[in-house]
Amino acid sequence: MTAVHVRPLSILAVAGTLVAASSAIAQSLPPADPFYKGRTINITTPSAVGSSYDFYGRVLSRHMHKYIAGAPTMVVQNMPGGGGMLQTNSLYNVAAKDGSVFGVMNQTVSLEQVLGDGAKYDIGKFSWIGRLKASTGLVMVYETSPAKSLEDMKTIETVFGSNGKASQATMIPTLLRTVLGYKTKVILGYPGAADIFLAMERGEVQGRTGAIETITTSRPQWLTEKKVIMLTELSLEKEPTFPGIKLMRDLTDDPEKKAILDYVGSYTVFGATFAAPPGIPANRLEILRRSFDATMKDKDFLDEIEKNKIGYSPETGEYVQKIAENFSAASPELIEKVKKALEY
Repeated sequence: MTAVHVRPLSILAVAGTLVAASSAIAQSLPPADPFYKGRTINITTPSAVGSSYDFYGRVLSRHMHKYIAGAPTMVVQNMPGGGGMLQTNSLYNVAAKDGSVFGVMNQTVSLEQVLGDGAKYDIGKFSWIGRLKASTGLVMVYETSPAKSLEDMKTIETVFGSNGKASQATMIPTLLRTVLGYKTKVILGYPGAADIFLAMERGEVQGRTGAIETITTSRPQWLTEKKVIMLTELSLEKEPTFPGIKLMRDLTDDPEKKAILDYVGSYTVFGATFAAPPGIPANRLEILRRSFDATMKDKDFLDEIEKNKIGYSPETGEYVQKIAENFSAASPELIEKVKKALEY
């Protein structure tokens, strides 16, 4: 590979210091602002009612208002369309920049900025409020797969199911092949994770990539009965459920390949995050961030999270802001390498 030059604020640098950069959820209560007294705060979502993003918005709205002086009402507004692009573009370009609107962000908001059609935003300029949970890019194969290890995948083709080219279910197997040299193939056309899981059971495909929650909510017996094998993970943060598997970035010593994997893997940091438009008043961003942090420790909120088994790995807005800014600072050379690796 030819040299890839990354600006000082690089995804690679962030990955190397991720644990150190992570800041604890604040203990202090947010400051007050008369602006929020009697105010309605709109939380936009990139998908329809009943989706996971809709749930994230609604569970936050039920508890976060308690920590904002002035007792504002929080209302969820669903804005499906364009694979989440409609809501993201609206939040960035149209929504009020006074602290009265923020949204749940699509987990691929970073990648859509450089790979998607119609992205009219810069994730580094959003006012990031905080993260409820990270996503994960676990590479998994079913027990009947001929390849049962990464070593096997060097010589045995492994077929993965996916719901679309822009999905992580396509991007991760593609990176395994183009960057790391493993023998993978992707079959498109499956509507969702449940359909891919059924195809794995039928032997139509051998594997899938994605979040652990898709298994714990629909196929929990796969874990208890060890019917699925976790091989590796594309992420900047390790999934704690499987501490023994390696991150994909650790499967190579080549810094250029690591940079590509880290750039794509940044999407997992944005799993279920909340952001306001660029340029909202600093004191109101502080209020939203600290009230979000307080909500992450709220007993009733945590009870809902546990009841719905959606996963929970909160982080502060400052943490996500740094990741977003570093992503936007990547060089054009790196972005072109990423596009080539993903076959765009």
